[in-house]
Amino acid sequence: MAWKERVQLLGKLKSEKVFCGLDVGSQRIKISLLKAPEPQLVQLLDLYETKTTGFKDSSVSDLGELTESIQLALNAVMKKNGLRINEVYLGVGGDLIDVRQTQSTVPLIERGSKVIANVDIKKVNTQARLLGTKMDEEILHDFPQSYRVDDANTALNPLGLYGRKLAVETMLVVANGARLRNVIKAIHDAGYEVAGSYFTTYAAAEVILTEKDKHEGCILLDIGSRVSSVLIFKDGILKYIGKIPWGGNNITQRIATDLNLSLDLAEEIKKSYAVALKSDRRNEEEILVKREAAYSPVKREAICTALDPEIENFVLAIKDTIYGSGLFHQINVGVVLIGGGAVLPGLLERLEESINFPVAAGKMKATNNSPHSVAVYSPAVGLAQLGAHNSFATGLPTNGQLADRNPFINKVKEFYQEYF
Repeated sequence: MAWKERVQLLGKLKSEKVFCGLDVGSQRIKISLLKAPEPQLVQLLDLYETKTTGFKDSSVSDLGELTESIQLALNAVMKKNGLRINEVYLGVGGDLIDVRQTQSTVPLIERGSKVIANVDIKKVNTQARLLGTKMDEEILHDFPQSYRVDDANTALNPLGLYGRKLAVETMLVVANGARLRNVIKAIHDAGYEVAGSYFTTYAAAEVILTEKDKHEGCILLDIGSRVSSVLIFKDGILKYIGKIPWGGNNITQRIATDLNLSLDLAEEIKKSYAVALKSDRRNEEEILVKREAAYSPVKREAICTALDPEIENFVLAIKDTIYGSGLFHQINVGVVLIGGGAVLPGLLERLEESINFPVAAGKMKATNNSPHSVAVYSPAVGLAQLGAHNSFATGLPTNGQLADRNPFINKVKEFYQEYF
């Protein structure tokens, strides 16, 4: 086969590769399949969701059950689409992750100054990662916030500047190593490899927020079942990550307690009848609720009254988180809402009234179709898209930016900059 034909065949095989995002939550497993002929041309093939078993409180509670649920889910979506893949991109979130700030300084030259090169930036970033990580932690992402040259010049990108020493301030997203390895083991036992692990809400941001949103100042709020994540972007950089110990389960528990219902029934009522606004006209309606052997009428107003304290506490927690970040005055776009809790009717309006920012439901920007709920599936789609981007580069740095596509030339450049 001629060289040109081999290149064309390689390009064809690459364009036909399918990327799988796997979001393992405490209640649901969500899967996305993407085809990406080009880095910016993404085709959504399918979305799939099923119940999670063997996974509780962000930990593997039964390895066999979790393995089986992952295996059944992945095999089902592969069979449905007539595909066979060997690797997935795993989402990590909730109590599995921790966020911390770290910093580091490295000398560049003993006397005088030198031009800062990529190898210098890589060195100071690596040292910051080492200094900011505990023994049993896995780094998912590092987000350099700013660099300082000679304790004087602050820069977002110091490449090409003259200096004698270089410092960096970085935000790390880390995962509990043992917990993460247990989830990965379940995936391995199910017959699949983990090609990469990413923070789920950051992955969602890749398909929900535009570059303009990230530059002008935007908040992404991901409401999970147990934990909600707040991400704040400014100047194209992820500046802040906050976690709120509140999720959709809080509403379910409140309805079950106040109305004396089982958790399963309370969950059904939440999905079908719960409203976050007291002024909603639907609160005047009545529904029939099964209690033991009989049905009894319950006003939707009673449901709203039951969950109102939870909603109020959540709204206040979001407000405190945003204002406590010190970045609220830099937000020019507003708040974008995703996650299962984001579909609660009236929540957008309730948030907007409290925090004085525009609040909108998230919309996926990089897929040609989205037949399912964007709020629920955006993390899974984002995971697959990060995997697709990774395949078009030699590696994907933890801040999500594309790396140099030619590793040999990159190494030659680093060698030259280091010694010449």
